[in-house]
Amino acid sequence: MASYPPNQTILPPDLPPYLKSVHKLEPIVGAPNDDQLIGILSVIRVAQKAIEIPGMGDHILICRLSEYLFDAQMARYRSKHYATTFPESTTYTPPTLPAHFPVLLEPVNGAPSEEELLKVQDAIRLYHQFSNVPTMFDPQVNMELSQYLFDIQMARHIQRVRNSPVHSSQNILDVNSTGTVERGTNLIEELGAGSTNNVGTGAWVPESIQPAGDASVSEAIERSNLLAEQANKLSERANLLIERSNQIAERSNQLVERSSQPVERSSQPVEQPNNLTERFNQLLERLDQHLEQSNCLTQETMKPVEKLGEVLVNINRVLVRIQHAIVRNHKGNTLAAVDCLVNEKGETPVMSDVTKAWTFSALSRISQSRLPVLIDGVSKDSFIDNDDLAVFLRFYGIGEELFDEFNLRLRAGHEDVARERLSEYLSSCLG
Repeated sequence: MASYPPNQTILPPDLPPYLKSVHKLEPIVGAPNDDQLIGILSVIRVAQKAIEIPGMGDHILICRLSEYLFDAQMARYRSKHYATTFPESTTYTPPTLPAHFPVLLEPVNGAPSEEELLKVQDAIRLYHQFSNVPTMFDPQVNMELSQYLFDIQMARHIQRVRNSPVHSSQNILDVNSTGTVERGTNLIEELGAGSTNNVGTGAWVPESIQPAGDASVSEAIERSNLLAEQANKLSERANLLIERSNQIAERSNQLVERSSQPVERSSQPVEQPNNLTERFNQLLERLDQHLEQSNCLTQETMKPVEKLGEVLVNINRVLVRIQHAIVRNHKGNTLAAVDCLVNEKGETPVMSDVTKAWTFSALSRISQSRLPVLIDGVSKDSFIDNDDLAVFLRFYGIGEELFDEFNLRLRAGHEDVARERLSEYLSSCLG
């Protein structure tokens, strides 16, 4: 792991006015204090809520803020633990939680287990539910929980890197030679605009993404509109069939009630039992006919509903491709554009529980395994470990055949294929 200067400057991204009123983010020199971390988390929480409001959210800004938080928490981690000789003997103590909080966190010795990580993540999600009640939500506790999760995740990562096979320096040089030249050129350009050494912060993300005006995007939008109209028509037809099915069901109930009346009268002395029996049989036959007709209508109703589901899936895929096209057509894309690509749920990596909020930019800082990505016709190198390949393949819903049947791990010996599959997918989105 490379050494970091103690006076490293971390630059925040530019904020819109509604976020500046929450907290004014300032450049951080060295390790951040509690108030600076609390301010970053407060801004991120408001920015994530703004995404739920049409026309207000900015996914690129979320990416920049997440990188800014990562750099700040990394600086805090280095100031506390970077000089530790034996990380496996380090004890990570959780913050003191309020009495009304139902989860009890215990100190972690060395690298945490999966159960310990999941327990801390669940505690953070549960504590965020108190954010709407100011008397029960303490920003200081929220900040300490976030930093505690970061610290134990770094401890687990360091243990995993130490246990991984060591690559020869010659191989590392061959793999990264092209990417080093490109990153060096980009770094010189960035340093020409500012005097800090904050590589990888929000300043590397494009300021904005302008919708492209080429014909392919317009055709995709028109196609999505046609699919939406077709879905509405199918939905109306399904509603009519359901109403008709309900009417037949009501009619069947009336016939059943009428058929019960001759049965009641048959318990009394009857003068014409044969006529009543024939009448009852006729009613049963008619009831069977109506039930068969009702079943047929129900089956016909399900077909448009199933077709509607297929149409909605197609619409969703078209919208995802439109978003990818918008990102791809932005001029001057860097590797940070990879973190702005949404999956079929409309999530970016920093928003998803699947990736646990890890981004390609964050993983590239702590990994040495190359993942080439074609951006605007130029191959650029991102970095990601084999253990994280499975996570991002699941996130984008690709490479299902590469996984074991009953778990989320890649099949043995399929790591290179998985890396190539993820590289091809990202390159198709941004190349």
